[in-house]
Amino acid sequence: MSTIKLSTIRSRVATAIQAISGMNLSPLPYEAFGRTTNSIAHKAFAVGIGGSTARDDRQRPTEGAMLDTDLNVVMAYRIRPLDQLPDVDGGLDLENDIVTALLDRTDSNLYPNLHIKFVSSSRQLTDSGEYMLSTLNFDCLHFIPLQ
Repeated sequence: MSTIKLSTIRSRVATAIQAISGMNLSPLPYEAFGRTTNSIAHKAFAVGIGGSTARDDRQRPTEGAMLDTDLNVVMAYRIRPLDQLPDVDGGLDLENDIVTALLDRTDSNLYPNLHIKFVSSSRQLTDSGEYMLSTLNFDCLHFIPLQ
């Protein structure tokens, strides 16, 4: 496996999610996603690169360092005030679409030098009850460049 930068992982994942109908990359980083304005929040998402842990493996400049890196995706789905369950189901289906897109091993643009594994998901309503925020957590196995 050759090397891949963390920024490249983030951008490849964002591109794969943007290919899902209606999904829009938030202009704000993952850490500030809650500040996304309501006018663009529905089906908006952000990709965050969490912590990285080196594997017990050699770390050579010519091969790179093998890492396990946390990858997080947060997404907002609008919940209308009346008949909310169909919107909740729509948000859950969209979560599934994201997991499917990121685990699609046939995507030749996403997977060079990278292995992604789904870990967990969680969801919560915003204080106003207008949006369901879903957080999807993945683990990435990859080598980072050392030169």
